[in-house]
Amino acid sequence: MNYQISITGLWRETFAAATTGMRLYLPIAAAFVLLPGVAIELFGPALPKTPAELTPNLVFSALVLPSLIAIVAQAAIVRLAIDKASGIDRSVGEALLVALRLWPLLVVALLLAAVPIGAGLLLFIVPGLYMAGRLTLAMPLVIDGVVAPIAAVRRSWELTEGNGWRIIAFTIMWAAWFLALSAIAAIIGGGVATALNGLGAGAAGAVISSVIGGVVGALFTVFNAVGIALIYLRLRR
Repeated sequence: MNYQISITGLWRETFAAATTGMRLYLPIAAAFVLLPGVAIELFGPALPKTPAELTPNLVFSALVLPSLIAIVAQAAIVRLAIDKASGIDRSVGEALLVALRLWPLLVVALLLAAVPIGAGLLLFIVPGLYMAGRLTLAMPLVIDGVVAPIAAVRRSWELTEGNGWRIIAFTIMWAAWFLALSAIAAIIGGGVATALNGLGAGAAGAVISSVIGGVVGALFTVFNAVGIALIYLRLRR
């Protein structure tokens, strides 16, 4: 029988591991999540007001491009978190080189995982969430050099047997926590932007508001990647 993950235990371990390694992880997330997000929000095309206004270029620039860039941050943080928990000393630069070298394979692995997840989401959402939990380990399996993309999806399914719902429950807990932080950040950012706009510094207000929101997104990337790394360490065999 597979090791059974404790959600509360994993939460505590993830929080402790992420905060103690934040000096390594946050600069990566800032460079590959926060900065691209701020740049796209400030200089990219305006978001449509209705779904009918969506265009392929807008979808790519607002959704696909930042996600592809964020893979580098997630992979590098997963690599560092695995090494740190295993007592291996690796620099941020080395972790980024590993992530960049494996980036094409990671994209393929995540796309392969996205097919059953997307199909499951279309089937009343719940099956998709379960599939997401079972295929969570595709990235760490590739980044740890265990298997190639196709085998990584299959191996993730094997390793997460009996833990699919626990993994997705853990992920939803983090997402809910950071969603609350995002709402608070949006209120603060909006207040700052309004105040600066009243002082004639609307451009500065927009930048500050975007950065505040971007910081929350960067922190979520850190905690989520560390959590995935710890799940992988618990279940690999």
